Amino acid sequence: MTKKQIRKHETSLKDHKRNKKELNPPFLSKELNMNSSSWFDERLPEMLWAVLIIGNLKREEALKFFNYIANFVEVNQDCSDVTLTGISQLPIEKRKLFIEHFVSYSQGAKDILRSLLLFPELPAFNSWKEMLTEPLPEEDWQKISKGVGITFWHQSQEATDCRWVKVLCIILGGNLKFPSTMEDIIRGILEYPNYGDLETIRPTIRALEITPNPEKEDKPSEWAKHFWDYCFKKTSCLPEEIVNKKIQKRQKKLFNEMKDSRTHYLEETKNVRDKLVDHFFISASTSAIDSRHEGAFGLALYAVSLFIEIIFYRISLSITGRLGLRALVEIYITFEYLLQKEKNEPRVWDDYRSYGTGQVKLIYLKLQELKLDASSIDLDEMDLIANEDKWVEFVPINLGHWDATTLRNMAEEAKLKDLYDKFYNYTSGFMHGNWGAVRESVYQKCINPLHRYHRGPTCDLPLMPSVTKDAFEVTNKILDCLSIAYPTFDFRFTKAKKIKSKGGKVV
Repeated sequence: MTKKQIRKHETSLKDHKRNKKELNPPFLSKELNMNSSSWFDERLPEMLWAVLIIGNLKREEALKFFNYIANFVEVNQDCSDVTLTGISQLPIEKRKLFIEHFVSYSQGAKDILRSLLLFPELPAFNSWKEMLTEPLPEEDWQKISKGVGITFWHQSQEATDCRWVKVLCIILGGNLKFPSTMEDIIRGILEYPNYGDLETIRPTIRALEITPNPEKEDKPSEWAKHFWDYCFKKTSCLPEEIVNKKIQKRQKKLFNEMKDSRTHYLEETKNVRDKLVDHFFISASTSAIDSRHEGAFGLALYAVSLFIEIIFYRISLSITGRLGLRALVEIYITFEYLLQKEKNEPRVWDDYRSYGTGQVKLIYLKLQELKLDASSIDLDEMDLIANEDKWVEFVPINLGHWDATTLRNMAEEAKLKDLYDKFYNYTSGFMHGNWGAVRESVYQKCINPLHRYHRGPTCDLPLMPSVTKDAFEVTNKILDCLSIAYPTFDFRFTKAKKIKSKGGKVV
């Protein structure tokens, strides 16, 4: 799947249904009233014998083994539940007969199945132990890992094979009836994978396997919980960034790109900022308060300063880099909105400035009244700014937005909704510490399948895709706005190129 594609089994955004402030996919609709059931959490451990076989034999041989088990069930219909818990609930003599059938297929299959004995809480442990040799932990944990790894994704070919043998035995045991109109589907299941349209048969198998058994109480398996707990206890984490060569290569590439950017922008950032300062003085026409002039250049200088910090403080690959990009996007939307709005409301720049001054006043008064001290806030500076345009007693405090709107509405009015959708929600997640941002930045995957590919903290500070290119483009757009407000400012940042090394020197 390419980055721009949505998987066939994933619902597009337009097909989600809105319920108040939620967008729900079809499976969560009230009409369907569906409950989720996890293949790997709950049902994979119950089919561990099949998982072991499909993971450690060639598929053709594994399917022969599955049919061998199904043949026994066809004759012994009381054995239709081939989960480990189901087998353990058989009368003891029938259970022993069934397990003996399992281990009699071949020595190879028997050696694979002995891995079951790694688990002291295995359902019917003693019955399996009578038929199998003692496990070899180092070798047999590898077999468990291989089987779980290949069947973990519930729609994988191997997982579908395991789910098929479960369904097949239910059918052969007479516990699943079909209407005559499904004759072709039934044959496809019975002769799987050699008959019928597999694009139809495979989803049908998975749907049938997940269907609750009306004759049994639908409750979580105690064995499944023990299986995962025991795997976690007995095997080690495998941090992806340490083991995965592809990730190591990616991290090195990202770090080199960051160094290339710093080299590229070393002189250019200073030059652009100096020219911007020059243009401020050239275009200034008064020493009186000029909300438009100071506001426009203030937004541009603020953006350029952010871009410089992203580059030279090496934060382009970090959480802070994403906060910087979010600020740049908001500055650009605000600037464009002000330019659009001033055509009909010339005082919009005064409103923007007055709001900001009022916010400084609010901060100052709150900290003063509560007798709070913040090391990052200079109260004397806050006092100065609050009184700079006029005596603070004449400065109102606006508790809403400075233009009684939202950034989203501003983006729509400024025709920048695409930019808003592209960057703002994503970067806002980092600003607010939303789970998606937390997951991406400080956690990595453990690639041990016996740990359910759970998450563990990254070993080092996060290196995420660089924001430099996006920040560079947005900053240049802000400079475009400045050039419109006070023509003409032609200086822009150029796209960073990879710096080639020769003999250890940058050329």
